Amino acid sequence: MNERQAYENAIMQDAISYVKEAGALIMELMKMPLHIQEKKNQADLVTEVDVQSEQLLRSRINHAYPDHWILSEETDGGREDSHHTLKQSPTGYGWIIDPVDGTINFIHNIAHFAISVGIVKDGIPIGGVVYNPVTNELYSGQKQGGAFLNGRRLQVGQEQDISQALLATGFRALDWKPNSVVVEQIGRMTGKARSVRIMGAASLDLCLVASGRLTGFWHDGLYPWDVAAGMVILQEAGGLLTDAAGKTFVLSDDSLVASNAAVHEELMSLLK
Repeated sequence: MNERQAYENAIMQDAISYVKEAGALIMELMKMPLHIQEKKNQADLVTEVDVQSEQLLRSRINHAYPDHWILSEETDGGREDSHHTLKQSPTGYGWIIDPVDGTINFIHNIAHFAISVGIVKDGIPIGGVVYNPVTNELYSGQKQGGAFLNGRRLQVGQEQDISQALLATGFRALDWKPNSVVVEQIGRMTGKARSVRIMGAASLDLCLVASGRLTGFWHDGLYPWDVAAGMVILQEAGGLLTDAAGKTFVLSDDSLVASNAAVHEELMSLLK
């Protein structure tokens, strides 16, 4: 193992430690009354739990890695240039954080939300950790190092045909309205795929594809913190990610199609 590999392994172990600590904080805060605020509309919410989770993660990262950059939802999420920032291929190591992915699920006490932390080197995702503190499921993946759920190696499902595929999608906040394109897309899947789910936490949805529980996932209007961790985990489990045009997905893209690779072409054809 060379020096760089050892350093990146240490970063991953620290990331796992930080998300577990944030998860413990969230579980404590869940016992208290929530103060909920709208960001863009009633489908785009934030709580003090999101903010405190992010503050904890930022504090730990800044203390241990003061030379690393951080992009996170609640601090940087109001900026319109988060994709633009990543198009500039920022140099060095960076952390892309979603302190609570699936805030609406969290507010409604649905156990499908997670802390998502992606590790990036020179603009390229190299590691990711996604942790659901309620189920205690911790997904991790490292470039060329495999993907794991609580230490068990992950592999995507073996479905070969879209008729066997359980898919998932989601609405971006501004697309939660009549005549949404997502409704039309789901309609195209009806009778073709096994079924479609709307789970409400993109980081976990990508991990579900990585673990073989879902066969595919598509979503428009995503931000880097929604996918930075999950994309590494899915790729290391043998999955495929592209943009809506079928090109290799990069963090500056805002549309994503993910699958076990075998059904990807069929899924793309239905979406088009």
